[in-house]
Amino acid sequence: MTLWQESVGTLYEVRTRGSESARFHFRAEAFHFGQIVLTAYRSTPQTFDRSRARIGRDGLDHITLQFCLSGRHGERDGPAGSEAGPGDLLIADLAQRQATATSAINSLNLTMPRRLLAPLLDAPDEQNLRRIAGSSPLAALLRNHMIGLFQSARTMSSAEAEAVAGPTLALAAAVLNSERPSEEAGDINPILTVQIRRFLNDAAASPDLTADQVAARFGISRRKLYYLMESHGGFASSLREHRLQLAHALLRDPAQRGKPIAEIAESCGFAWRTNFARAFRHRFGMTPQETRALAARRLPLGKDDLSGQTMWDWIRTLR
Repeated sequence: MTLWQESVGTLYEVRTRGSESARFHFRAEAFHFGQIVLTAYRSTPQTFDRSRARIGRDGLDHITLQFCLSGRHGERDGPAGSEAGPGDLLIADLAQRQATATSAINSLNLTMPRRLLAPLLDAPDEQNLRRIAGSSPLAALLRNHMIGLFQSARTMSSAEAEAVAGPTLALAAAVLNSERPSEEAGDINPILTVQIRRFLNDAAASPDLTADQVAARFGISRRKLYYLMESHGGFASSLREHRLQLAHALLRDPAQRGKPIAEIAESCGFAWRTNFARAFRHRFGMTPQETRALAARRLPLGKDDLSGQTMWDWIRTLR
């Protein structure tokens, strides 16, 4: 149990469930596919916790898709029927708080940096602890794809593993987007929406960026732009989110430790520090000062040579 806690403790605080005399066991394996990691583990019942303080310290900004091959996993205080069972998909956003519990479980997990998956999603910040039924055709397709990848991983070359990463991300996004209610989809052009969101991510630091400029860049009206961004909380909200994510990353960056917070806020497009501090605390549950302090206490990532590291250490290197 100590070995398991030291290993998975990179991501979560874990505890066993049930009788203390129960015999604990786990088995974990992992493979790299370019910028994503495919892991399989089985273990006895346990709980997983990821608090705001832990999120602030480790700065992980990843999304994990977990298929329960056997057993159950879900929120400890979630509504009845919200647990993922055999074949179901459970989504974990490592930038958001979690308190979950499992039965004895055998699972297959795909972990990737948010920057790779989020631009492909219709609602990237609304995925945490979502359950998608394994009976969904696309979910079943992704589950079988991940099983096939895991079975083939040992014989694949590095080039083959990297080549399959892109299609795997696209399939994962299709599964997560497929659950949107049809009335929300409307006439939204998903390709154009993804292009706009990527542009906002790249241009977020510009303090003078306006809706008119973005609309002109993509050859659409401002009204059409607002319509396309409606499902993401609106244009202004989406732009603010990109700016907050950029500021969050800079505050965790050791190279930026000597830069005043007001300067960081301005470099991320925020004209007024008070507005920045209020929005930052509302989004991340802590002040910019607290985020910087917690990041300063986190452990180093380790050496570039991954051969002696655990799969959890690998995940930490995926930035």
